[in-house]
Amino acid sequence: METPSAFLSSKTSVQLLDEIRATHANDDQRAVDVKPILLSMTKILDDVEGDIKGTARGRRVTSKGSTSLPPAFDHSTLESILADIREVSGEFSCNCSEGENAHATTMKLLETLKTYSWNTKVVLALAAFTANLGESWLLLQRGNTNSLATSVAFLRQVPEIDRLDLLGSEVGKLIQAIRNLASCNAKFMMKVHPWYFSKDTSPISEAKLEIIRAAYWTIHSVVQIASLIGRRNKSTALSMEKGKTLVAHLETEVSEIRKILMYHLKRCKEYIGKEMEDAYQSLLELMQRSGRDIVEILNRFLCHGNTDKVDIEKLRSKHVLFLISDLDISLGEITVLNELYLTGEGYEVVWLPVVDGLYDKKKFVELKSSMKWYTDVPAILDPAVIKYIKEVWHFIKNQIAVFLTPEGKVTCQSALPMLWTWGNEAVPFTDEKVKDLWRKRYHWRLDFLIDDLIDPELRQWIVEGKLICLYGGGSIDWIREFNTGLKFVLARIGESVEMVYVGKNNDKDWTEKVIRDLRVIKSERHFWARLQSMLYLYTKMRQGKTSTKDDPFMQEVMKILSYDGGDRGWALFCKGPDVKVRMDGETARAIISKHGDLETYAKRHGFLEGLNYYMEEQDIPHSCVLQLPFIDSEVPGKMCCDQCGREMEMHYTYRCRAL
Repeated sequence: METPSAFLSSKTSVQLLDEIRATHANDDQRAVDVKPILLSMTKILDDVEGDIKGTARGRRVTSKGSTSLPPAFDHSTLESILADIREVSGEFSCNCSEGENAHATTMKLLETLKTYSWNTKVVLALAAFTANLGESWLLLQRGNTNSLATSVAFLRQVPEIDRLDLLGSEVGKLIQAIRNLASCNAKFMMKVHPWYFSKDTSPISEAKLEIIRAAYWTIHSVVQIASLIGRRNKSTALSMEKGKTLVAHLETEVSEIRKILMYHLKRCKEYIGKEMEDAYQSLLELMQRSGRDIVEILNRFLCHGNTDKVDIEKLRSKHVLFLISDLDISLGEITVLNELYLTGEGYEVVWLPVVDGLYDKKKFVELKSSMKWYTDVPAILDPAVIKYIKEVWHFIKNQIAVFLTPEGKVTCQSALPMLWTWGNEAVPFTDEKVKDLWRKRYHWRLDFLIDDLIDPELRQWIVEGKLICLYGGGSIDWIREFNTGLKFVLARIGESVEMVYVGKNNDKDWTEKVIRDLRVIKSERHFWARLQSMLYLYTKMRQGKTSTKDDPFMQEVMKILSYDGGDRGWALFCKGPDVKVRMDGETARAIISKHGDLETYAKRHGFLEGLNYYMEEQDIPHSCVLQLPFIDSEVPGKMCCDQCGREMEMHYTYRCRAL
């Protein structure tokens, strides 16, 4: 029985195939999320097709904001992609309208798109054609009522609308076929994992060959379509019978190419499904088998398709900490972990990046180059490994760390909170070790919260017994008002204070907006990670019982986290390591605004004691919002308000960090 592939293979000689392959840059296949491009194409084609069928006449007004697209790219990537689409669009406009040889134009377009994958080339070429079609259609539609559109259409030599209107159903079918083919190519990119697509085994190898052929013949067909639509010689107008026949032929060819790709897509998905399940079961057996060692596990986790395995022999007989994250891990977090790694002993760190085929290669290289530990790892891990990380180790979005012994035994699946809280003292990250650390240092002091990694100068101020004010959150106005008011009062009573701003939790860009003239804590991310980790470890140690009513230490931790959870600011004061006063932003605003009263209390009792007495007399309403990171798939039990003791309501929050 003849397979669908025979349609393209019979048309593609060995010589032509070699020519096509020569246009491709194998060393720089740019990953592109084509979903927003497809969305734009669909909007254009829907309107054009609707007008041709007479179902969209007069339906040209859209509501404000309806043309916005999802921000799938960073600005520079989007500009680069759109520039290539414009270049292809120009080729369609110039060469096709002049009737240039279709093969020559197709090869030019493939050369222009050489750095993209074969499927992406097709989508971008179709997008360029669609943009030209939409622009022409818009000019023709508005030309009836708008003299500017008429003049532009004349200068652009846009073909008369009746040349398309008379073809009606033929052009409509062709547009539908183009839309379906673009969608099919997108499915290949999104459904066939690049880890498997790097293989040369059947049916992947057959699919890759057909995708190359399909890319050429799809673009070749679109060149012919663009040539017909843009042809300026009216003796060859599409309204002629010959034009109708050619449009129908091209629609058939485009539809046939789609069938071929769908056939191979189905085969690839079936193959990958079985391969992935077999690999996953094999991985489960390895992780449960006795007698394994860390090198065997590393070889399995870090292997990549047909490429050589990475050199992990140097990690034999080592404890290994798997740092698991996507590419949203910040450089600030990596900096802290670098310092911990370089000052620690007894373990090695291996990064396991969890990315899909559309990852940002530039960002991957940037992150990898900033890491001081072992980074001889592939960008794309075996999908079976990713599945294991998600299903067994419960990775979702926030980074986690898993600790393994030299024998390959997992002793801790949530080592990162311990590392944030205790640093290298937490090694080897056992429950017994953590309980011992809590017993030794379980008291609310600033020298526990602040160490040399978080801010060495601040740590020294604590040792010297200086008056220190840590403050965070708040609006720009609140920060300015609090700074000015506090310094005014202290100047009046002859006191000086070291003020350190710690930013906002979960808002990495906020501090940059307000940093001018502020003394900012050195490692803002570590400060907040330590606070959150303390509460997480406390909750885990108490097996989900998170009432802090009889626990002064956790009450203080929760107060700071709850202050930050709202929109208001907060502040705490200490002299030496002991925290003397802390308050939320509204209390601070109310007290500072009455600086005369505060000054009186400060002169009578001293600043810290006077502030405490004065604050106790204030009757200010409160609200408590506590935001916790999702770690280890564990959801804390009930939480009580740190101020009034009432049980708090629980809500799920999903946060997008995109700008």
